Amino acid sequence: MSHLLEVKNLQTQFTVDRNVVKAVDGVSYYVDEGEIVAVVGESGSGKSVTQYSGIQLIPTPPGKIAGGEVLFNGKNLLQISGEELRQVRGGEIGVVFQEPMTSLNPVLTIGYQIIETIILHLKMNKKDARKHAIELLKSVGIPDAEERIDYYPHQFSGGMRQRVCIAMAMACKPKILIADEATTALDVTTQAQILEMLKDIVKETKTSIVLVTHNLGIVARYADRIYVMYAGEIVESGTTKEIFSSPKHPYTISLLNAIPRLDDPKGRQLIPIDGIPPSLINKQDICAFLPRCPHRTAACSFKPAPKLETVSGSHYSACHEDITTEAIKEVAAARATSEDSSADAFNDNQSDNENLLEVKNLKMYFPVTKGILKRKVADVKAVDDVSFSIKKGETLGLVGESGCGKTTIIRSILRMYEPTAGDVIFDGQNIAKMPKHKLRPIRRNISLVFQDPFSSLDPRQTAGSIVGEPLIIHKLTKTKAEYEKRVNELFELVGLNPEWKNRVPHEFSGGQRQRIGIARALASNPSFIVCDEAISALDVSIQAQIINLLEDLQKKLGLTYLFVAHDLSVVRHISDRVVVMYLGKIIEVADWKSLYENPLHPYTKGLLAAVPIPDPFVEENREHVMLEGEIPSVMNRPKGCAFFNRCPMATKECSEAEPPLVETEEGHSVACIKVGKEVRV
Repeated sequence: MSHLLEVKNLQTQFTVDRNVVKAVDGVSYYVDEGEIVAVVGESGSGKSVTQYSGIQLIPTPPGKIAGGEVLFNGKNLLQISGEELRQVRGGEIGVVFQEPMTSLNPVLTIGYQIIETIILHLKMNKKDARKHAIELLKSVGIPDAEERIDYYPHQFSGGMRQRVCIAMAMACKPKILIADEATTALDVTTQAQILEMLKDIVKETKTSIVLVTHNLGIVARYADRIYVMYAGEIVESGTTKEIFSSPKHPYTISLLNAIPRLDDPKGRQLIPIDGIPPSLINKQDICAFLPRCPHRTAACSFKPAPKLETVSGSHYSACHEDITTEAIKEVAAARATSEDSSADAFNDNQSDNENLLEVKNLKMYFPVTKGILKRKVADVKAVDDVSFSIKKGETLGLVGESGCGKTTIIRSILRMYEPTAGDVIFDGQNIAKMPKHKLRPIRRNISLVFQDPFSSLDPRQTAGSIVGEPLIIHKLTKTKAEYEKRVNELFELVGLNPEWKNRVPHEFSGGQRQRIGIARALASNPSFIVCDEAISALDVSIQAQIINLLEDLQKKLGLTYLFVAHDLSVVRHISDRVVVMYLGKIIEVADWKSLYENPLHPYTKGLLAAVPIPDPFVEENREHVMLEGEIPSVMNRPKGCAFFNRCPMATKECSEAEPPLVETEEGHSVACIKVGKEVRV
């Protein structure tokens, strides 16, 4: 049987400082018409390089396609060049890149960029090309396409920009669409919209999609088949149901054990993958996963690297050991925390502790000015009358789409901004309007863990000086010996070797850099830590390590967390209570159990429905409630309920009055006039 795309023994290498990096090492796979194929694995596993090698998008030098065949419609793409290759790239094979803002030219209208592609590949005149571009924008859900075709990229939201990129990729009716982490940078609701749209494109046009991602939930919901990559090789492949129901390779099993799920027992301990991916420089002929494998034997160290062998039907795995029975037991054991024990864990955290932080009627407005004299004409109400509290030893999750005000709240609490109005009471003291000279002794009790562990660390400082800096600022040590001892303690506390303290940030992995960030946050002995998307930039296996570390530190040190994230599975796993925000206001707040098992606000229901569960059997039977549309501009906030224009329950009365946040049952508050009424969502 011939395949639409067949890759045979592909090898791609990069020369770095006279060393050869085998980024893709003997990869073979195929794609058939009208199917969605997922390629998964950690960063650096070779997922993207494999796809770009097939269409010769590898920079040369330092890159080089050292061998193999890429057969597309019977033609080897590695043996064509020039005009013939250009007709394939962007014509018969389209690519949607990860970051839409960097994919689009900021000084050209989106219409110009789409029309350019159409004229190049379809040879249309400008008038017909514009008409076709408008049809494409409509097909990907861009409203008012006739007008917005002349907009620039910055005039669109992130989700809309990605839709524009998909329209451009689909302009020439490609047979294959490569989606390279195409939804990673998007909110969960926008992500669901984009993926549903891609799924519809497959149904309507028989276009095949290669989905490059690290999100196993997306794979479970949308993919037909899966290729699991590690260290430049495919280590397991099969249908989605085969891979999720009966994983055979230790790496696949480890990935599944490392991810939190919406349907997990609350007390389940995530099982991280020990170690870090191997260096691909001068790669040796042994199993690349050997140093991290929990199933390794002495014989694995001497055998050559295993090749893919048939498990059953279309299921293949590359492993020396037959771990079928053991693998099933391990997956089951990882999820074997009973509902009773998770309920006990939940109840243990619910004590009558006093509040550590109280936010009362917080408002943060930013003036909009006009003219040379900068006359104030309006306010951007980024946070508008928000109130919540956090008890000592508690973890409060803060969730919502981009632009809802999460970051502004953090900055107001940390006094990076001085609030327009309201109170921020920390440990009994109102710090909202406190003079800066009085804030310093309080600041040592509040720390922040940033989103990006690389950009938040000074590349010229050693890890030891980064961690020890708060000790100097707050004068917490008296002697050099005391300082060194405390830095060593902090390294050990977050699971790092103190001998590494003279290294600089680029010498650490992403997970290790985030551990340095956490050690720095702990240096001043804070009682309260704000985690601002602290794991979103990390691989799934590293995420598990950091989540477990944060939970262990909370138990040891009695820390209180404000945990801001867009991954609702992670928030459920780590939080005691959850606050849901929309357009600068809180629309629901409850303990984790009530919020996830009985969400009341339509927006919360939509957020949860948009989160895929990494289990194709569960996803088959789930009802998917899609949130349509975009968040309105804070500058043009709708009258009445801000969610009115997107709400499936909305009626006329919703647009007339803004609903207050009302407690419907103990500890569960919601801002919706429909709650309690017999209205089906």
